[in-house]
Amino acid sequence: MKSKVLSKGLLYHLKWKVDLNKFIYGGTNFNLAEISSADCMFEKWLRSDEIAKYASNLEIRQIDNLHTEIHEIAKRVYELKILGKNAAARKELKKMEKTCMKLNSLLIALRISNNN
Repeated sequence: MKSKVLSKGLLYHLKWKVDLNKFIYGGTNFNLAEISSADCMFEKWLRSDEIAKYASNLEIRQIDNLHTEIHEIAKRVYELKILGKNAAARKELKKMEKTCMKLNSLLIALRISNNN
């Protein structure tokens, strides 16, 4: 797998996370469709032909599971924010950070291992 392909996935994930953080901390609106893992750019990348040939890789399955978990947390974060429970939303967002770090680490490890 070329590192450029993996970099694209990492960038999609980071942009989504930045947009969610902006929304939670009072910035711009967040695209509600992207709360669903099926509608985000990272998911589309993960299901793309570029990645499909690696679907049997343990790392890809782990990334897929982490991605689903991130969106489940993001849904709770979004709902809490909409209800005006900002402190609770930020607390959930911090929980999500650990899962995001795991996903990022896997993407970076795959990128490094495929650079050789």
